[in-house]
Amino acid sequence: MRYALALFTPLIFLVTISLAQDTQSLNSGQPKNIDENKITSQDSIIPRLKTYLQKSQTEKIHLQFDKPYYAAGDTIYFKSYVLTNLRHKLSAESGVLHVDLINTRNKIEKSLLLKIVGGVTSGDLTLPDSLQEGEYRVRAYTNLMVTADKENIRYYNILIASAKKKNVIEDGRNADKTRVSRFKPDIQFFPEGGTFVEDVKCKIAFKAIAQNGLGVDVKGRVLDNTGKIVCQFESSHLAMGYFYITPKEQTTYKAELTYADGVQDSVSLPVSDTEGINLSVNNDSLPKVSLTVTANKLYYQQHKDAKYFLLLYSGGTATKIEFRLDSNVTTLDIAKRHLFTGVNTITLFSDAEGPLCERLFFVQNFDQLSLLISPDKKKYSPHQKVSIALEAKNRADSSVMGNFSVTVVNEKIVPVDENSETTIMTDLLLTSDVKGYVEQPNYYFNENSEERLKKLDLVMLTHGYRCFEWSDVLNDKNLILRNEPEKGLEIKGQALTLTGKPLKNGTVSLISATGGPVLSEQANSYGEFKFSNLDFSDSTRFILQASNINGRNNTKLVYKSDKIPEISTFFSDTIVNQKLSTYLKHSTNALNQSLSKGGIKGIMLKQVDVREVKPKDNYRSSVLCGAGHATQVIHMDQIMTGGLLSDKLNGIARGIKFVNYGGRMIVNPTVGFTPNNQGSAKAVPKNGALIIVDGAEMDSYFDINSLANDVETVEILKGADASIYGMNGGLVIAFTTKIGKAMDIKDIHSFGVLPIIARGYHKAKKFYSPQYNSTPDTSINRKDLRSTIYWNPELVTDKNGNGVFSFYNADGVGKYRVTIEGIDSNGNLGRKVYRYDVN
Repeated sequence: MRYALALFTPLIFLVTISLAQDTQSLNSGQPKNIDENKITSQDSIIPRLKTYLQKSQTEKIHLQFDKPYYAAGDTIYFKSYVLTNLRHKLSAESGVLHVDLINTRNKIEKSLLLKIVGGVTSGDLTLPDSLQEGEYRVRAYTNLMVTADKENIRYYNILIASAKKKNVIEDGRNADKTRVSRFKPDIQFFPEGGTFVEDVKCKIAFKAIAQNGLGVDVKGRVLDNTGKIVCQFESSHLAMGYFYITPKEQTTYKAELTYADGVQDSVSLPVSDTEGINLSVNNDSLPKVSLTVTANKLYYQQHKDAKYFLLLYSGGTATKIEFRLDSNVTTLDIAKRHLFTGVNTITLFSDAEGPLCERLFFVQNFDQLSLLISPDKKKYSPHQKVSIALEAKNRADSSVMGNFSVTVVNEKIVPVDENSETTIMTDLLLTSDVKGYVEQPNYYFNENSEERLKKLDLVMLTHGYRCFEWSDVLNDKNLILRNEPEKGLEIKGQALTLTGKPLKNGTVSLISATGGPVLSEQANSYGEFKFSNLDFSDSTRFILQASNINGRNNTKLVYKSDKIPEISTFFSDTIVNQKLSTYLKHSTNALNQSLSKGGIKGIMLKQVDVREVKPKDNYRSSVLCGAGHATQVIHMDQIMTGGLLSDKLNGIARGIKFVNYGGRMIVNPTVGFTPNNQGSAKAVPKNGALIIVDGAEMDSYFDINSLANDVETVEILKGADASIYGMNGGLVIAFTTKIGKAMDIKDIHSFGVLPIIARGYHKAKKFYSPQYNSTPDTSINRKDLRSTIYWNPELVTDKNGNGVFSFYNADGVGKYRVTIEGIDSNGNLGRKVYRYDVN
């Protein structure tokens, strides 16, 4: 029998079709809820999928860090690779990367904007020494990744040790037995292909998760509704496992469970379908993957000779394999060498019923870059220079130009759990294409064995995920267009008339406080404006100016800063093990050495807790308030309630005079001039202080009573304290409004002219690496206790695949670990770990 292949991309498959009356199913996926009012012809599936993927294509991100964990006071160095979601090639779409450090309270501690050039960028996060110990997260995303799917935003768990302790445990999997025993773990069962059909043998995978988000071992047995034991099972790898069952007519099943801590539970299994079809995949063989489609007796009788097809989705391309249901069992073999390395998806379709079953499977074609490391010596001594040559080749043994990052650590100080590492392979080939948290992701890449492949298949069975929904593809009305990429920085807002209506066709100008060209944009019919593709560093002062169609500036301006995506919920206990404790001890010693050695004398101060006034969580502030520099701070919850803001502050705000002018309350008035309705200027009082509201500078005619009852704190800065705003000797009043109230930073108004401070690109610090040959005295007098010996985010190989880097060892002896990761222009990934001795 002959089966046709319909391709929309030039991809050739070796497919062997055979028929069998009895076959064994294998692994399973998650059930898919497909609610289609209209099932389209199979001839339109491929074109629709192609169109959908082109319009909704997003990006993937991988961050390589200089080490796996840190201490308060450290600096986190990282390199980011931004790739297209469909193929693993460096993306040319986005020009801005957002990076946030999220603290143990699930709040943003620090935020960075990084400039992406050619799909790569690098940065650093300096950790305050006042941080509390615990598990932090670094998240990274581009604008394309936010609206397309929240799953795309990348989170990295970062353990930070600190002398400022939290309630900690020694082992996140077993030590907190009190907590685990109070809450039953969550266990889910996944029939292979998503269907559980009577009289069809099915492989059911399961995974048990404790309240801390980690897997918990479980064993149990399956009983039918008569109490008969059908089978027994036990988790085999990180709380995952599987068992086989052939459901019988009018029979229900339940699983009786016993967890590792003795907690027991009972869970009902999915109810089997009286009539149905099942898809199973055998992925045990390295050269091929075998697919089996099995229909039970009733389904086969109803659909005999009907048209079906399998849609194979691999690396952003799709291939259709057609067949007729002329037997209750159909098997197909597909050569893996024609598939893309990573997570692949196979979906069973019916012309009449649409998508029926789906299964994920992993393909490892060993097509990664070969990275050859050649050091100039086999062994080294402390402070000795190390020179390493890198040669990069592809699968065809041809030299390649690639973009790499390299980190070197002293493993004695920073021991690494290789199974739990997050690497360029785990990020881009595995975790970005499955759903849920994958424990020990690098375990599946550390070695090549049949056992590893079987355990990786358990991940495919229990973490089903697709970057699109069939309902979106098949129904044109549900087509979701991707978010526009940020090519550069943006300053946006809305221009309004004095009555609050949109300023249609008005002109908005952007003026840099440091000089340069004036940019102008016309507001749309909603009064909205946007200046795009800007390029500036750090916090930069600008002036927004608006005028109506007649050129008059009797307008209002609203500056809208970046909206922050919602932070995902995180359920994980803080894990502080012996490795982290050892690292903290070393970091403390390093700090003490830096204070006392090399002629530098210092006094160890008592710990002081510094509490910052943070910008609002929902919107990024344009400039920080004057926390820590204020001459006087007034907390509004400590004074009278009700009444005008100026009345509340009278007699409390030292050196402040409030004057009512025409119903507008101003501070320490001075004379200013403003155009009247006839176009001429007239003298009017204006604020004699710089007014800051939630970080935004207000117009000099701003009425403080417009803030109503929404103020949280008032900070008064005088003299030298005011210099942080460029007002040395002047007066600054900084208002911080209450979180969640009507007054938000996006709603702060100014008339005609609005000074702002916008966040620019972060300037990455250069990693310090001492040069002992040029400063021999320093190497003698001062201890070098670096844990990260070397960090280089910009290692590029030439057309011959060659690159060279060098650095100096620290004082520490033992094994030094060199880790290199990167990618070539064709999207081939590479990673290499090399160790050398220092004694």
